Amino acid sequence: MASFLALLGASAVTAQYVPVPWAYVQKEPPVQVSVNGAVRHQTMMGGGCSGAFGVACDQTGSQGLSPENQQLVSHYLFNENLGGLSILRNRIGSSPTDGILSSCPTAPNAKFNYSSLGTNDATADSCQLKLTQQAKIANPDLFIYADAWSAPGCFKTDATDINGGLICGVRGSNCTQDWRQGYADYLVQYVKFYADKGIKVDMLGAYNEPDFNPVSYASMESDGYQAADFLKVLYPTVKKYRKDLLVSCCDATGARQERDILYDLNSAGAGKMYDVATWHNYPSEPKQKFNTNGQPNLETEWSDGSGTWNTTWDVTGQEAEGFQWALYMHNAFVNADTSGYLHWWCSQNSSGTTAGSDAVLIKLPYNSFEVSRRLWAFAGYFRFARPGSVRIDAMSSAETLYVSAFENKNGTIAIPVINAAHFERDVDIKVDGCAKLGKKMATAYLADNEHNNTAVARYTVKGGVIRASVLPRSMTTFFLE
Repeated sequence: MASFLALLGASAVTAQYVPVPWAYVQKEPPVQVSVNGAVRHQTMMGGGCSGAFGVACDQTGSQGLSPENQQLVSHYLFNENLGGLSILRNRIGSSPTDGILSSCPTAPNAKFNYSSLGTNDATADSCQLKLTQQAKIANPDLFIYADAWSAPGCFKTDATDINGGLICGVRGSNCTQDWRQGYADYLVQYVKFYADKGIKVDMLGAYNEPDFNPVSYASMESDGYQAADFLKVLYPTVKKYRKDLLVSCCDATGARQERDILYDLNSAGAGKMYDVATWHNYPSEPKQKFNTNGQPNLETEWSDGSGTWNTTWDVTGQEAEGFQWALYMHNAFVNADTSGYLHWWCSQNSSGTTAGSDAVLIKLPYNSFEVSRRLWAFAGYFRFARPGSVRIDAMSSAETLYVSAFENKNGTIAIPVINAAHFERDVDIKVDGCAKLGKKMATAYLADNEHNNTAVARYTVKGGVIRASVLPRSMTTFFLE
């Protein structure tokens, strides 16, 4: 790991543990943790966030953030040695003011008057282009997910891009014209516009929460059968343009809702017409593996939406706290083989007067910024389990000690350990089945109310065993190299 610790005000040398005043005394033998690299699970894609609906403009200077701080915020989010995020989710606009179509064509086979991303790169694509450029400076390997909330209104049953409605041409739409190919071409054109700017989009999606139809912002409805009708057009269109461009389906509101869509999609014969199953975590969280046909699943949006800004790890018990987010991700990775996890917005300049408006990773009060400890929960995984790493088996003998493990392509191993108990615990971590383990050192990176993924200790791995201690209500990532 490179030295960005100075930016965090953290020392690279071993730090003293800070006792928690209300902590209890351990009354159990050391917790036995077993890690087995011979048992392999999902390949990881990474963590991320979004600047959709113009929020990217806040991070790129519209509210007074200086160019230096703009780039520093991107480093906090996307640099491997800070927040560790590697995915940026951009919204594909659908209205004449935020989309790429200046006027509606008269028919699906008529000329499409595309208007590009905008004439000014600073504000192009609702500032998402500039945010993408800055994020790629922080992380040159950034994965770009371009996702549409709706097709343009003139392609739909309700002639508007808000208030739900169906894409014309799918079952139940009863339109006089079939706009499925037009919408598929529209989505690919967005990717081409980014390519013109030298930016490769890695994944493309046509839906956002198709099981929900809000009246105040872009939305488009679909069940699994209707999604199948469109994906049978979109998938070959995308692969004809670029074989390595991934197609997602379908960013349902929750894990259970996504399973429903995938079940119907399979029944409709389109179970192979997507590359990644994408879902949100609002009404339901994952409790089991997804019913895909071998495709990975990725959580692509969630925020707690409860209350105002806080920077705490584990004080109030709110969903917004870092400790809770560490557990959300653990459950998704271990219970559902989820390959990555995305927060909703990356950052925002907000006053905190609207419930949920402060549900961001970094708050931007004009020309300054504050980092929430939710970001350090993400970093506890994604700074160390990099894209392409594989989750390997990890078991704990204690119910309230949550453990996962990941082996990177270069043989390094990340073992995030979450201690939900209210007392410090001794742990014995036994690592087997990792060919490149050899005689390694393990560095412990701590996240709690006092530490932001701070390097606090170094351990010698003797006979494949790490003997260590973990603080109460904390996340400690043991990184073996």
